[in-house]
Amino acid sequence: MLTRRRFQKGYVRLRGTHDPYWEGFYREDILLADSKIVRKRRSKNLGRLAELPTKKLALRKLAAIVAELNALDYQPRPVITVRDFVEEKYRKLVLSVRKPTTQHGYAVVLDRHVLPAIGHRQLVEVTSEDVQTLINQKVASGLSYNSVKNIRTVLSAVFTAAVKYGYRKENPARRTELPPEPVRALPPLPSEEELQRLMDALPEPYSTMVLLVCISGVRIGELLALRWRAVDWKRNCLWVVEAVNRNSFHSPKTHRSLRPVLLADEDMKRLAEFRRRTPNASEDDWLFPNRRATGPIRADRALEKLQAAARKAKIPHVTWHLLRHWHTTVLHEEGVPIKAAQERLGHADAKTTMKHYVHISLEAAREAAEVATRRLRKSRQGRLWPESGSNFGSKL
Repeated sequence: MLTRRRFQKGYVRLRGTHDPYWEGFYREDILLADSKIVRKRRSKNLGRLAELPTKKLALRKLAAIVAELNALDYQPRPVITVRDFVEEKYRKLVLSVRKPTTQHGYAVVLDRHVLPAIGHRQLVEVTSEDVQTLINQKVASGLSYNSVKNIRTVLSAVFTAAVKYGYRKENPARRTELPPEPVRALPPLPSEEELQRLMDALPEPYSTMVLLVCISGVRIGELLALRWRAVDWKRNCLWVVEAVNRNSFHSPKTHRSLRPVLLADEDMKRLAEFRRRTPNASEDDWLFPNRRATGPIRADRALEKLQAAARKAKIPHVTWHLLRHWHTTVLHEEGVPIKAAQERLGHADAKTTMKHYVHISLEAAREAAEVATRRLRKSRQGRLWPESGSNFGSKL
């Protein structure tokens, strides 16, 4: 029979001399691994004396903390380290049901950054200040903005699970801040002439792979997972229904990624010609199988072939993802509505399409420079602007 918990108020003490602060003390019931409940003494920095000038105010702040512990429905929280929670709960209950690509990415962040830093800490004792300190340390170490953002995302996912399963009351990662996102220039896109040289330099099936990414904008994982049954000859489209990563097949990135991608008539003819080279292939076979036909070509192997041909053709750095960017940029420059581009690329948000995928070509930049000038040219009827002999700039 459980004993009735005693009502507590806790007490406070003024600490420090140069910058005094109030420290609150109270007791908390803890659930041990063997299911025994013990009462543990806790302390918490309540705030500086400048913020809480009287003991009464400090006690009032402490009262808000112990109110939960005094509640009749209060349940003791289990004692567990961050590492034990990640290994015994998060990986098994949460991460195991995510896509393989997500599992791999999260595992890398956990093993390289999170567990070495706070794995030894008690899960319930990690504060927002601790998480912010870790983020700041990673920024100072020179990690990229996206890497630091991923670390916070994984931390937040772990603590969200801890809240869900009753190990914590709140998620300390949610109140943390990232540094300003740096402005970075998008890499230059290959020209149409360079793409043609690239396809000419590549053997099959890699030449056709480049063509398909350029004309469809599919992700490399979606391209490699294509089987012949995904080619709809009647509707002139490819049905993107799965993706592959590290030999693991899964559904595409988002629900919008499950989509038909329409192709032009001439591209379907090129695909039909490519199909005739493998007359014995069944509908369940991959468009781009490996040498043993036990699966599709590996993405890393495809990237090696692509970049080797690019170097040989003296073309700047090219990746499969950059070819997807090229497709998006062409759609934008040709006036294709952003909604249509979003659907074609399988993006969940049109902002992603515009922010990360649309590059501005030199031709488009020149056109932008001419637009306003053409309007003014009509009004000044060929005169220089400003007129010769004017006092423009004389007062500067």
